[in-house]
Amino acid sequence: MLHTLSLRKIGIVVTAVVLLAACRKKDAGLPDNYVVFETATQGITAAETSVTVKVKLASGVSADVPIIVNLTEQGVVYGTDYTTSPAAVSGKISLTVPSGNNEASFTISKAPGILYDGDEKIIFDIYSSGSPVLIGTTKRFTLSFGELVATTASMTVNGGGATYGNKVFIDLSANRQTSVFRTNWDLGFYTGSDDFRVILNSSLNMMAKQINKNDLNTVTAADTVGFSNEVTFSQTAPTTASLAYVDYPSGDLTRTAIASVSASATDNKVYIVNRGNGVGSPAPARGWKKIRIIRNTSGGYTLQHADIAATTFTSIDIAKDDAVFFKNISFETGAVTVEPQKKKWDIAWTYFANVTNFGTGEVPYLFQDIILLNRNVSVAKVLVATKAFVDFGEADITAQTFLTTQNAIASDWRSGGGPGVSPAVRTDRYYIIKDGDNNYYKLRFTALTQNGERGYPAFEAIWLRKD
Repeated sequence: MLHTLSLRKIGIVVTAVVLLAACRKKDAGLPDNYVVFETATQGITAAETSVTVKVKLASGVSADVPIIVNLTEQGVVYGTDYTTSPAAVSGKISLTVPSGNNEASFTISKAPGILYDGDEKIIFDIYSSGSPVLIGTTKRFTLSFGELVATTASMTVNGGGATYGNKVFIDLSANRQTSVFRTNWDLGFYTGSDDFRVILNSSLNMMAKQINKNDLNTVTAADTVGFSNEVTFSQTAPTTASLAYVDYPSGDLTRTAIASVSASATDNKVYIVNRGNGVGSPAPARGWKKIRIIRNTSGGYTLQHADIAATTFTSIDIAKDDAVFFKNISFETGAVTVEPQKKKWDIAWTYFANVTNFGTGEVPYLFQDIILLNRNVSVAKVLVATKAFVDFGEADITAQTFLTTQNAIASDWRSGGGPGVSPAVRTDRYYIIKDGDNNYYKLRFTALTQNGERGYPAFEAIWLRKD
């Protein structure tokens, strides 16, 4: 018996060794993991007081990864003209990418009261990284102390991975992206002087339906009977009736779920709002709210909101602000900063409540990897068969037809996939973007995924001219 057990133990050990060797062999075949700067160049404008710079790994690792960044100054002095957080020591910034994460960041802040000529620069170089992470090709980042109009722009968009957790605003001329967790806000309040309009957070598949009441405190669960079926997104059986409860995806402010806010308070009814779903797999339901919006005496908005069964409500005043197109509000935290300033972004990548037509009319339908335009941006599509990307020049701009609807690109840049077919970038087309400062760029998408994971698309853009 002892002899038999010993043989069994030997067999177990041999099997374990074989399995361990197999695992090591498989690990050896994993792709290299690199650390790079998110972009290679960026400018800090006269109006900005600080910028945040990110270093990113191709994928997270199961241990903290130390990164050391060297800095070289041109026309500025540390501590006198600028500082960094974390602080630089002897010209080096020490960062740590936490275990399981894939990025770290540092902030450069201008010293108060300092005037800059606009030709000052700081050059940052990734000097070292902890094992097993290697240093990638975009290992140098240059910050210019002046308005930067990038002649080329390229980046991997930080969409947050397969659960598409971020909405990402991209400024081509600054070669900059701003990622915002898409559950950070609920409503957007239009700041234009010509109208009072409110939009839903369409990256969360929100819906809103008006009821015939003016007093939030008199609204109860009885007023929402049937809403769980009617005011809800369905990917399996969407209906044309639900279209009335979403913001039409073109960005037309006359086709929002919430009507224009009237100057007469009695005309502004209560809405029941389905807050949609959060980030995750499965994505959690975010619940319901009752809201009412009126104009206030300061020329802005007043939002009243509460849970369905509540007998009191919370009020928030929202002032108009010409620097942005929308002021954003969260039911949990109040006023939040989401969109960059009007001319500080051109396109956005996001999960989005678009529409599609299955033969019976348009229905709301959720899409991943949607590209949206800012309200001051236009786009034209060019097919490679007509003119190759490398051959398109500024003389070709005049012949293009430009569109301004926010979903003019939408999912057109990628194929949709299907059973046994993976989505992919469409290489037969590219786009001409005219930004809010009348810069023209030609832009093509170069990747839908990073290391096989969606949520990290990539593109390149080349400046053509400025009108």
